[in-house]
Amino acid sequence: MCVGYLLMLLSNCLFLLADHVPAETSAFYIMLCRFLGGLGMGNTSTLRTTLTAHSMSDDRAKAMSVFIGGRALGLILGPGLQLIFLFLGDTGLQLIGPLHIHSHNAAAFISIVLNISAIVALFTVYHEIERNGNSCSQRSVEDDENWPRPDKLAMFVCMLTRYCQNFTYYAIETLAPAFMMMMFNMERDSAVGTMSIIFFIAGVFALSLYSTFVFTDVARKLNIGKVNTISLIIFIIYVLTTYQWPYIPTNVVVNTDGTHGGCDYSLYSWCLGLPKTSQAFFYIGYIIAFGGCVPFINVGDATLYSKLFNPVGQALEQSLYDVSQVFARVVAPVLCTAIYASFGPQRVWELLFAQLVVVTALWIAFAHRMIPLRPKPRPVFYLE
Repeated sequence: MCVGYLLMLLSNCLFLLADHVPAETSAFYIMLCRFLGGLGMGNTSTLRTTLTAHSMSDDRAKAMSVFIGGRALGLILGPGLQLIFLFLGDTGLQLIGPLHIHSHNAAAFISIVLNISAIVALFTVYHEIERNGNSCSQRSVEDDENWPRPDKLAMFVCMLTRYCQNFTYYAIETLAPAFMMMMFNMERDSAVGTMSIIFFIAGVFALSLYSTFVFTDVARKLNIGKVNTISLIIFIIYVLTTYQWPYIPTNVVVNTDGTHGGCDYSLYSWCLGLPKTSQAFFYIGYIIAFGGCVPFINVGDATLYSKLFNPVGQALEQSLYDVSQVFARVVAPVLCTAIYASFGPQRVWELLFAQLVVVTALWIAFAHRMIPLRPKPRPVFYLE
């Protein structure tokens, strides 16, 4: 965990110095900064592994809520702080010598403070629990002997659920500004501002649910299978209600200059006759689906996944679980943007619908296998 935070600290420190890098090497320099930051962010698997080893099965959902809720808080505060940093302007404030903090690098400065705080917390607040001389997060041969083999199908369904949920989120997040400009005939600034408000409301809604999970026993009492299935069905309803159905009487505004709203027919041949989605359904549905359902899926899916294995030493399994999210984050923006440009939003919505239906069907069909793993009963010997 310390190595992960040190890599992120190095990434942000280098980013602060980007103003003094020659222009011809700036692109490579920024990519190096982001690459180091990405390596550091890989410690989420280690964090989840440690969290699993240090929590009891009954408290696992609450522990996951703390972890995931912390990330949600960062996602909410990050864009909000960036709006505040805009007031610093391009010159900003002098820090040390030629080093200035301005609107473009202030976020990196705050991140440096947070990274240092996390490292200090690791050495002052965090205490590794030991068992038989070994770290509680390290698996031993005895641990493996006491636990049966995990259900790989249940493991796959949990990973696929995480992939599908994140794929839907990143697809809509990527397309939202262009989609709103085209569908609702909005200026770019208006579309970006409106979606930022929707993201913020959904984020506050999600954070309030995470807080409820942390400070109450709601998470412990959840039926994970039913909650995940219902949440996925709500996602399907959201996709269906915002789909461009052919019976909708109103079509999008078509023009030859989409920079100020409307659908640019000179770029997209699919503009003609494209039905217009309900604006209210798009906004309200997003808040309900991503603000209200995502916390249940995140906590429920991560909790169940952590219970499919021996709770000690899940580094490999948790890394695979993170890969499913990272894969969605890489694939969704590229694939959905390409489909949107070539075939229009209807094909993107159909792809999202198909994925959600498949995952929901798996939860329903294999509900009897989506259960926590139990240790083998220890043999009992009687002395005569």
